[in-house]
Amino acid sequence: MSLEPPYSVADRWNEPWNALAFKRWALQLRRRLLPREVTLGLVFASPKYMDTALELVDVLRSSVGIPTLAGCVSGGIICNEMEHERDAGIALGLYYLPGAQLQDLAFSSSMARDAAKSEEEGFWRRRFDPGSESINSWLVFAEPLHFDVETWINSWQRDFPGKPIYGGLSHFDPEEKQSLVVWNDSLLTNGGVAIGFAGGVCIRGLTAQGCTPVGETWTITKVKDNVLERIGNRPAFQIMEDTFNQMSNDLRVRSRGNLFIGLAVDEYQEDFGRGDFVVRNLMAANPENGQLTVGAFPRVGQTMQFQIRDGEAAATELKELVANKISENADKRVFGACLSNCAGRGWAMFGLPHHDATIIYRMIKPQAMAGFFGNGEFGPVGNRNFVHGYTSSLAVFKEV
Repeated sequence: MSLEPPYSVADRWNEPWNALAFKRWALQLRRRLLPREVTLGLVFASPKYMDTALELVDVLRSSVGIPTLAGCVSGGIICNEMEHERDAGIALGLYYLPGAQLQDLAFSSSMARDAAKSEEEGFWRRRFDPGSESINSWLVFAEPLHFDVETWINSWQRDFPGKPIYGGLSHFDPEEKQSLVVWNDSLLTNGGVAIGFAGGVCIRGLTAQGCTPVGETWTITKVKDNVLERIGNRPAFQIMEDTFNQMSNDLRVRSRGNLFIGLAVDEYQEDFGRGDFVVRNLMAANPENGQLTVGAFPRVGQTMQFQIRDGEAAATELKELVANKISENADKRVFGACLSNCAGRGWAMFGLPHHDATIIYRMIKPQAMAGFFGNGEFGPVGNRNFVHGYTSSLAVFKEV
């Protein structure tokens, strides 16, 4: 009895650059997908390959025959259930997406500024017309050095409301101030690439922010810009202090240096739990005036809850989310996945290798997963898209 060929394959290459050797390796990977065609290729490469990136892209486009190619330079790579952080190499994923209609667009920081200034809706939609109405989800890779990511994502979801965005921000060299995004035959050093999914394939996945809620939920009653002044009509600092004092000894220890603010995306729901909040930094706490400064702009009337982010919280959250998604995916074919992981996760958070990839790959197996460690992740919370930190953003390519 013959086995059905896979819908996707992924592997790691980690040798000194040699175009011919890389071509042979990539073609071997391509043969593993036969007789299926390649719809999409994703490539993530260590900084050591930046100088030869044009050759790399040429091999994948001309010799392997990848019609739509995207990716970025990465601080570490992910292949199926394995994470390679230190001596990473190149991760290549090849995907056959039956019935998919992909539309891709490169965008720059100037385009993002123009979109934010535009008073008319449809700035981004017009760049995809005709056919933008059929796009159901997005996979995006961008560089973090030259444009305002928060402004961009707000303008994007203004034009494509309710369409989830997955992917993330590339690694960058802090000394050279340099990064790189792959778009088909081109290397982008400013902006990024967006791939819209339509037709018979959509992206569904998970956004794991690495947190667990602690204490009660509260309503924000006074705020100025990013400064929380009163929560539940009491000084914000007092609410934080009371929450800390009511924790168990174990949670108190874990919360030191790991306490964050969770802001509810939909404050009209009755019950809140993990996954209902977008998590932001608690930047400063002032006991004298009772204020808390946060890395966001909360609203009066918005529900909030304190959050703990550490390895234990992240592991518990990820296992719970994966278990839920496995049951959701039971009735649809899965064609593969892309995992965008924060550089702050991995060994630094868990003290062991392959943590996130091992848990997540249960959802994808026997199909392939390629991914990278970067400097910010895109992912939906509720019905809105956000830029996250310390997050695993998983894009699962599945049957509509």
